[in-house]
Amino acid sequence: MTPEEVRDAVQLLLCDFGSFSHQLGGLEFYGHSPEFCDLLQICGEFSLRPDGSAKTARKAYIFLDAAHGKSSLAKAIAIECVANGTTVQRLDGTAGLTLKELNTLQQKTDVLVIVDGVPDASPARTTLIERINSLKGRAILFARPDYFNDASLKPDIPTVRLAHVDQRQLDKVAWLVGLIREHLRDDSGQVPQGCSDALRKLPLGAFIALCGVPLGSKASDFSFLAKKLAQAVELAVGLGMEAALTEEELATIFIEFHSQGVVQSEHGFRLWVEGESDSRLLKLVCRLALSVHAVDLQEGLSIIPLGEGRDGGTSKATEVVVNRRTRRNKDIFLFDADEPGRHAQAELDVLDQEVLFLDSKIACSRVEVDVEIEDFVNLGCLDRFYAAHPELRPEKEVIRYKPPISRRLVVNGADKELLMQWLEANAGLDDLENLMFMLCEVRSRFSLRNLSAMKDKQSWRRRLVDEFDPDRHFGNRLAHWLVCPTE
Repeated sequence: MTPEEVRDAVQLLLCDFGSFSHQLGGLEFYGHSPEFCDLLQICGEFSLRPDGSAKTARKAYIFLDAAHGKSSLAKAIAIECVANGTTVQRLDGTAGLTLKELNTLQQKTDVLVIVDGVPDASPARTTLIERINSLKGRAILFARPDYFNDASLKPDIPTVRLAHVDQRQLDKVAWLVGLIREHLRDDSGQVPQGCSDALRKLPLGAFIALCGVPLGSKASDFSFLAKKLAQAVELAVGLGMEAALTEEELATIFIEFHSQGVVQSEHGFRLWVEGESDSRLLKLVCRLALSVHAVDLQEGLSIIPLGEGRDGGTSKATEVVVNRRTRRNKDIFLFDADEPGRHAQAELDVLDQEVLFLDSKIACSRVEVDVEIEDFVNLGCLDRFYAAHPELRPEKEVIRYKPPISRRLVVNGADKELLMQWLEANAGLDDLENLMFMLCEVRSRFSLRNLSAMKDKQSWRRRLVDEFDPDRHFGNRLAHWLVCPTE
């Protein structure tokens, strides 16, 4: 879903929750995604009394993560079966008793068998699944995703695997709102009108962004977060406040929930960058500046990637805000000037975080408005890297012939690690001066000790913007760009 579609759906969810709430066996389940609705439909079909039209007994395997309603669904099916006059046997999956009961039920065709879990021990699990497979009647097995690829599963039995709620954004919001509404119900089982109105007035952008923070194992504590939010809504309504929760109050509740047990390891000020290569490049600038200017640009400043390896990127920004308790005047997020960066800025704005974009006007490429951190490396330096690795090619090359004459090389993502290794071994401070300016700009915002050039920052910046240096802005433009590599 696009951000606009998600926003519209959450707005609808807060105003009219009925279509996001589903009942089975008198229990409520919250969600709206197609896979979630398909799961409930399958569970509902198993709870119906069989009409005798099926030629073979029906079975299914269902895999759900911890705290995702596995036992609640098993219980709901059993309750619904009893209400429909269907004989049902619900087993908890423990090795001894469950294996014994399954052996007794082998020939019974009029009993729906529900098994909620499987043993961890491989021999017992294999025996349990084999006995489920050999049942003459209907059966449904609930288990954790760990056992999705178990060799004992029969390929002709339908298998349902619901993704973790972190991968189902709208389902997660529906789940949270449903739990909040549960905590808000009065003795009659209804949500008071004042509380319903207050939920509709939640700051939408902040609520969506905060709900996007991964739960992971904290999914089991989701009801605790809902309770805290419900208490805040009740308090606001009781005090007659116009808005139930401000963006700041909402963020505080989420941050406290996600930060339980988190140890703060960084000291001083923090600069958050998109990935490990960005962090390494800025730390290289610090080392080179220390040797040339005798000023440690890392003093008092931690340069931290939003994630490690492929787990970084702007999509992690909100998670970092919540889990690491970032705050304005202590943390700055430095993003590429591109669409993902601008989208992340919009999310962080509602959380009152400070975002700084890489300034395209002082990039060495100076060709396009959208830039990334490699655009701040001298073009001549990038040419030397590709000359040292003639088997590599950039993703694209853009040349501007009219003033300001300049050129851009977009480094292939798969080559960035090799580029970083080469820069760490070969780059000089002149190759990275434009990036050094960006780092000094960050330090100036924290009022940290800086290079003497920052005393006349405007002159330094004006030189980086206006001057034309053939090596820096155009490079060597080696002839091998124009020749296709030998096959």
